[in-house]
Amino acid sequence: MKILAYIVLLSSCFTVFNFTSYAQRKDNATVRKLVREGNKNYTKSDYSSAEVLYKDALDENPRSPVARFNLGNSLFKQDKFDEAIETYDKLSKDESVNYNIGNAYLKKEEYEKAIDAYKNALRKNPSDMEAKSNLAYAKKKLQQQQQDKENNRDNQNQDNKDSQDKDNKDNKDNKDSQDKDNKDNQNKDNKDNQDNKDNQDKDKDKDKQDNKDSKDNKDSQDKKDKDKSDNSKGQSQGQPQMSKEEANYILNMVEANEKNTREKVQKLNVEKASKNQPEKNW
Repeated sequence: MKILAYIVLLSSCFTVFNFTSYAQRKDNATVRKLVREGNKNYTKSDYSSAEVLYKDALDENPRSPVARFNLGNSLFKQDKFDEAIETYDKLSKDESVNYNIGNAYLKKEEYEKAIDAYKNALRKNPSDMEAKSNLAYAKKKLQQQQQDKENNRDNQNQDNKDSQDKDNKDNKDNKDSQDKDNKDNQNKDNKDNQDNKDNQDKDKDKDKQDNKDSKDNKDSQDKKDKDKSDNSKGQSQGQPQMSKEEANYILNMVEANEKNTREKVQKLNVEKASKNQPEKNW
């Protein structure tokens, strides 16, 4: 890929059109000196030093097309493509300028802009074979770039589809797992509820039995109390009731009998003692 440049160097000089010599003659001595020094560095591939000298020349004469064009070339050689394009855009768009702009866009892989620049160069010089070659190359790279974008888009869509399918499968697996866990938990809850129900039924049966035993004991106790009451009532009903006078009469009779009995016993004791006493022997 060539880079056209305005080079002004004695016997080894490379000039582009007579415009170069004409433009060079319009620059003053300081500008010409700075451009020559910049060209020396440029041919030695010391592009950064050449850039500085070309900028110094432009400071001396901002309208110098030679200094500006060669500045753009030095920037291009340092891969400063945006700055190079900006510098070229300030020049009249002749064949060389458009060609170099196309090369800068080609390096930036902005193939559509490169194609436009090469077409502009060919309008100025339709026989420029290098411009034609670069134009064909830029078109091929543009087609390849568009195909790559299409393939990337298809791959991205496929990746998105695969990712979505995986997410759907993961979601389904999670749902199945959740359903299984819920079912297991439900079965466990049902079993626990059944166990609780069985225990409650057992407790109820036990309470019923305890209540029955308590009732039986109460009935038995009530029956005993009733029998006792009946016995007491029967005994009370079997004996005739007496009045107070009758009771006192009986009591007096008993006391009289006891008194008679005591007197009889006392009398018998006296008589017995008398019989047992020895007779006096006078």
